[in-house]
Amino acid sequence: MKRFLVIGATGVAGSAGIEAIRQHYGTEAHVTALWYGRGERDQLVEGADLTLYGDISDPACLDQIAAQAGEQFDWCLYATALGDVGFPSDEASAEQIADSNRLSFDPLPVLEERFAIGTFIGYSTFYNLAHQKITYGAMAHSKRAIEEWTLAEGKSRRVCLRAGAFRSASSQGIKLLVRRRAKELAASTNPLLRSFFENQKPSVAVERLERAVFEEERATYEDTGTDKSSLITAHLKIFAGEGPFVNVCGRHIWTSKEALPL
Repeated sequence: MKRFLVIGATGVAGSAGIEAIRQHYGTEAHVTALWYGRGERDQLVEGADLTLYGDISDPACLDQIAAQAGEQFDWCLYATALGDVGFPSDEASAEQIADSNRLSFDPLPVLEERFAIGTFIGYSTFYNLAHQKITYGAMAHSKRAIEEWTLAEGKSRRVCLRAGAFRSASSQGIKLLVRRRAKELAASTNPLLRSFFENQKPSVAVERLERAVFEEERATYEDTGTDKSSLITAHLKIFAGEGPFVNVCGRHIWTSKEALPL
């Protein structure tokens, strides 16, 4: 029986990963799902055999995983992230990047050292697209760190699922932050960012920017509108052995070997 550890199990990527596990492995998989956030701590994650609640950046959470789920996993899906966004990635300070890495990247090498894990799946996005770079802030640096880590040698095999923009609690949070910063962004020294917000209602500016993200994805990668179904398909390709990068943008799915520049 294959053993899985899914961190960030209640998000879109994590839940898509669990559905893909069940499609590919069926009942021949034991899934430990970890989540952290608002809500009832004793809620169960659909598709999981064991649900745990905890902050993966807290060493006590690692002890909890070891005590309740063991220390050996065939796969670990690291589908959680948190960082300062809503401004250009090249304006992120060292402190903002470090804060973003605390949850978005730093636990990956710690997990690899603490546990015996066959394969890691990290998650990234097309952070080097022009319309992503102007709002992805410190998070772009954390995603770049994940991609570089994917290609480095370690105890475990490493794969990265790189996804186009999809609707989630995180993407909604980015939209809200951008909208709140509309006045500041209208005076940005970045001409592309300023062009969306200058002399525009914040709501209109944010919608125009979101459309531009999707339009750039389609022009660059042939499709856009990534959803849970396409994320599941991308996971299935990883479980079939593809990598090191499995890219998904809308219904277009392909593999690649290089980290994206930032």
